[in-house]
Amino acid sequence: MLVGWGILSPLSKQYGWAPGPVGDMATGARGWILWVSLAIMCADSLVSLLPIAYEYFARLLALYGPAKFSKNEELHEDYELETSDRLVPVKWVINGLIVSIVVGTILVWMVFGNDGIKPWATLIGFLMGGLLSILGYAIFSTLRL
Repeated sequence: MLVGWGILSPLSKQYGWAPGPVGDMATGARGWILWVSLAIMCADSLVSLLPIAYEYFARLLALYGPAKFSKNEELHEDYELETSDRLVPVKWVINGLIVSIVVGTILVWMVFGNDGIKPWATLIGFLMGGLLSILGYAIFSTLRL
């Protein structure tokens, strides 16, 4: 935050990258910082997923590649450390997810108001985040094969 608003925001204004008012999402530093931050997060996610994808495809090649015709070797490992009676019930997870989305949407609307992030955009953000987290879980769980 300090680097973004204290250093990058004045630089973006000075060099004309964000010529509008600082709080403007379209031409100001607020929007400029948002898109630069989003690009950094996406690049970081992609770089973080590369080793996982590499390991996944290496295991698939080891299992189903040309050198491996017999499936006698079992590579499945159970990474679950807890017994089923100690796990969080699915009902709690679903209720917590719903409450978190509703409260999060209300809080974002209260902080940014009608001129900031719209509630529908916040809900889309929660949906996209949920899908990406499921994608991440799916990639991780398939590594167990």
